[in-house]
Amino acid sequence: MWLILPIPIDLPDEISVKIQAENISLSGLMLTATQEEFEAMLHRKNTEGVNVQPKLHATFTLPRKNAKDLTIDASCRAIHVRRASQNKYHIGLKFLQLNQAAASAIQLHIQSHL
Repeated sequence: MWLILPIPIDLPDEISVKIQAENISLSGLMLTATQEEFEAMLHRKNTEGVNVQPKLHATFTLPRKNAKDLTIDASCRAIHVRRASQNKYHIGLKFLQLNQAAASAIQLHIQSHL
């Protein structure tokens, strides 16, 4: 389901980057990032210099009809990256932790936009 809004993504080193969300589902988000955002988010190394996949944190407000907007607070992990152009990447984030209220709100959002 389409969801066009910038979402702050908290990185492990207490840096936050705002990345454009293009799509949401019960399993995660699809983001569109620039080269700089992509590198800040996913080019991480541990103390031995080995590339690691960081755990990310996303917080965003999901608009709801006939109810107060709900803030979604979710731990995520990048599971898919595709380069769309020279300076544009599509990044698939999987929700690792999502409470029942958030899952219900996402489901209603998807159903209301079909």
